[in-house]
Amino acid sequence: MVQALREIIELSEFDEASLKEALSSFRCVDPEEASAQDVMRFLSEDAVDMERKGTTRTYLILNDESWAEGEVRIDGYFSIALKVLFFSKDIDAGLLEETFGNPKQVNCPAYLIGQLARSETAEKGSGREYLKFALQYIAEASDIVGGRFVYLDCVPEKQRYYEKEGFRFLQNKHKSGLVQMYRVI
Repeated sequence: MVQALREIIELSEFDEASLKEALSSFRCVDPEEASAQDVMRFLSEDAVDMERKGTTRTYLILNDESWAEGEVRIDGYFSIALKVLFFSKDIDAGLLEETFGNPKQVNCPAYLIGQLARSETAEKGSGREYLKFALQYIAEASDIVGGRFVYLDCVPEKQRYYEKEGFRFLQNKHKSGLVQMYRVI
């Protein structure tokens, strides 16, 4: 079950301490890796605040069996936002022309999948399903307000995974060591 974090916060019986405890209990695959720690830190420390500020929307994938028993177990989550995607000076002008229509373009509005994670207890392969959920929500937003592109930053080891899901390499983020990937909505 996909549940908007915003809706949980808006409930009249909302208990912030219980929510923070549930968010802090989330452990993603390979929790010792730096990128996994960033994903877990975001959910436990930043997601509620960013939700309240309206800068990011976070969606929790709750385990249906646990939910039926009155427990909250997060199988995964994703966060999406509307951002300005900036292009580095060394990006291929042909790519800018082909994809964005202007070889001198320096930025464009785009949807960002800022976080995407599955828990260490979720079924292998469920991350693809969670990515589809994120893309579905982005497509709905795009139908209402426009926008043609979605992007994400990933560690180089995940580049092939996202290519299989229809994303294309855009640029390296040299300071962070991440790879920026995009796809047309």
